Amino acid sequence: MKRYVVAVVISLCFLVVPFGVNAYNGEVVKFHMRDSKIYPGTERSISVYVPQQYDGKTPACLWVSMSGGSFMFDVFDNLMDADEIPTIIGVFVSPGQIRDEQKNAVRYNRSNELDRMDGRYAEFLETEVLPMVCRQKTKDGREIKISDRATDRAIYGNSSGGICAFNVAWQRPDLFSRVYASLGTFVSFRGGDQYPALVRKCEPRPIRVFLQDNDEDAWNPLFGSWFEYNKLMLSALQFAGYDVNHSWDKGGHTSKNARKIMPDVLRWLFAGWPELPQKGKSQSKTIASMLVEGEEWNELATDIADGAILHPHSESQIILQTGKRNELVGVDGVRVKVKGKVVLSDPYTAVYPGGTHTAKRVAGSNWVWDYINTPDGKLSYGQQFYYLYADAGQILYDASGYLYVASAVGVQVCDQNGRVRTILSLPGGEVSTIAFAGNHLFAISRGRLYCRKLLRSGTHKGLPKSEKQG
Repeated sequence: MKRYVVAVVISLCFLVVPFGVNAYNGEVVKFHMRDSKIYPGTERSISVYVPQQYDGKTPACLWVSMSGGSFMFDVFDNLMDADEIPTIIGVFVSPGQIRDEQKNAVRYNRSNELDRMDGRYAEFLETEVLPMVCRQKTKDGREIKISDRATDRAIYGNSSGGICAFNVAWQRPDLFSRVYASLGTFVSFRGGDQYPALVRKCEPRPIRVFLQDNDEDAWNPLFGSWFEYNKLMLSALQFAGYDVNHSWDKGGHTSKNARKIMPDVLRWLFAGWPELPQKGKSQSKTIASMLVEGEEWNELATDIADGAILHPHSESQIILQTGKRNELVGVDGVRVKVKGKVVLSDPYTAVYPGGTHTAKRVAGSNWVWDYINTPDGKLSYGQQFYYLYADAGQILYDASGYLYVASAVGVQVCDQNGRVRTILSLPGGEVSTIAFAGNHLFAISRGRLYCRKLLRSGTHKGLPKSEKQG
């Protein structure tokens, strides 16, 4: 079963373990990275471990690590020689720093890069780090070629690297499918303490997750207990139907235990490879009431320009507005240019089924306002009503009175009391615009147009039954 696969390990700790005496069989390629567009002004060193098993011809798997050192090289070699994991290359990337003319660090970027809950670091890996890695060669001339399949990619980290590993795969399951998060900072650094709630509300994503922590892990109690939040993450992942495993060990905020079990974790993460980890079934009743079993997002187009907006049109078609050009798009993806004028919806205002009230999005806010429609035609009694996990984009109602919001974390779906009940996930993570055509929901994510059949419909037939106060 010899398969040639490269994994790239990206380490973002303050310290990278010295390489020491070469007990491994591969080669370490080093280079320096400056002037990131995503993290302006930063510089960092990158080391790439290329094992003998890699032939330089077959596109290879990717292992990204935000923490680690040369200890991993022998682990990789031994498991590869035993044919227990794919062939792995390690790439270690230090966290970004900004230095003055005297080479003094004036900004340490580690927490800003690793503890965030958005898709920025995934974009950094995809568009800046990995292209640079793939331009390198070994001394014997082998090129580094990395598979673009998510099933061939894993990501690992300790502490801030732990939450980053999970966040990258969770935000971009189209890039990574296997996660090892050790000592993860799912605490109140930069919103990481919200992750257990988010995981419960989202439909599961095709990623396999291994969590590791120690029973006295509370590096700084000001931010909470690392161990308690990791246990909450395990519970949330189990509730949401993920393929998840864990190891709770004795000790404090140290990676010693994570390193000790690395061989077993690698075996578990790559079990079943090259098949993609399967999405499980969430225990959420709201998700069950919305999703058609077996129906996934259907990619209709990959050429959608920035700024495009979707508008509802009929039971089977929506309107795709790109600048001054309007096209009718059916659930089968067929696009027909609209001739003449058409009436387009206001993407940031939504009228409740039956017309009793109106929702309005405020740019740059994670609140959507709700107004009562009074008999004199006015919008009255406005309140910040719908609370979101990310700033609101386009909004619309379904026939049941649930509000759908395009956002950076997916399509957030709020109940009639203003609470996010579920988040519909797209392969690219963020969603810029949405529209219903009957019981098909259309969405644009990262320039790609998707459609999905739901158990809900955007067709309004009178005032829906209220769920009252929950």
